[in-house]
Parts: sequence; structure tokens; C-alpha cells
Amino acid sequence: KLNDPMMPVAWTKSYTGESGKTSRVFTTTMGSSTDLEAVGVRRMLINAVYWCLGMDDQIAPDLNVEFVGEFKPTKYGFGGFQRGLKPSDFVVDGLTPAQ
Repeated sequence: KLNDPMMPVAWTKSYTGESGKTSRVFTTTMGSSTDLEAVGVRRMLINAVYWCLGMDDQIAPDLNVEFVGEFKPTKYGFGGFQRGLKPSDFVVDGLTPAQ
């Protein structure tokens, strides 16, 4: 039966490493380019970053999760590879990719 049992798409874990320091980890099975079109997915990821950094007090329901520049996701799958493209072909609004 579909979704029986329901499976998580995101989860967290806190652990203590050998140094004795406690760390926080967030994992999700979401995050494809088309997933990022959904404001809820973007909000989940940004909130997770704040949580992992211990900045829980800065998580707010009205945080800006809009894109910086234009975002045109491509579908994932087979047969979409385009030869000859390089990172500089994806410059958006004067922003350059990380070097």
C-alpha cells in the first residue's frame, strides 16, 4: 500500500565526537533542483542550517527564503547532458560561481 508505512524525508541527529564536542547533523532525501522550487523545501533547508549552527533562536516563520537572482532548475534524469558547458556559462545577474 502506498506510503504504508510513511517514511521520513528529513531527520536530525545530535552526537558527541571523540573530542567530547556535541554536534548536530541534518539529513534529507530532498534537494534536487526541482525540489528547490518549493518554498517549503527551501525553508526546511535554511532552518536546518540555522539549527545545525546552534542558531535556533534566529529561526523565524518569516525568514526570506527567496532566490538570489534567477533560478531555472532543470529536470534530473537521463539524456539531459549538454556537452561543452562550463561553470562560467551559468553566471546569473553578475554573480560568478565559486572558484
